[in-house]
Amino acid sequence: MTGITNWRDFGAALVVLTGAVVFLLWTQTVPARAAAMPTLVAWLAIVLALIDVVAQTETAVGRAVRRFVSAEKVIEWKAQGDGEDATWGRVLLSVLWVVGYLAGVYLVGFLLTTPLYVLLYMVLHGRKSLRTAGIAAVATTVLIWLTFEIAFKYPLYPGILFGGY
Repeated sequence: MTGITNWRDFGAALVVLTGAVVFLLWTQTVPARAAAMPTLVAWLAIVLALIDVVAQTETAVGRAVRRFVSAEKVIEWKAQGDGEDATWGRVLLSVLWVVGYLAGVYLVGFLLTTPLYVLLYMVLHGRKSLRTAGIAAVATTVLIWLTFEIAFKYPLYPGILFGGY
């Protein structure tokens, strides 16, 4: 039997794959040094999206990939009684969180947007305490800064308002 396990998930995987390919094509328009990390991210997204596309098919390969990458043995992440699919409103809200983060990065850069995003998301969406969210926001931002600026010597985008390219 061949087919698609869930057209909604399959479609989402195709949208992510398309976005990753477009992003990869965009990276070819910027200088090579500036494109190094975005190109890596684009290729990783393409590989992961291809795995997701294959896993959504009802083929022998699709079932094998799904068994390998699925979280069947992991504790269910949905809240009790939240067994139905997400509504389009919830999906749109999830997309808006990402769009908001990207707009923030574009305007004021990674080091200002990341802690604000993590803090707001954890408090508003995750219903975590302000203290917990603040600690997570600072820790995430410090780890990003240490990884890219210090370890990789790769400058993080400062945002268009602070001299971004």
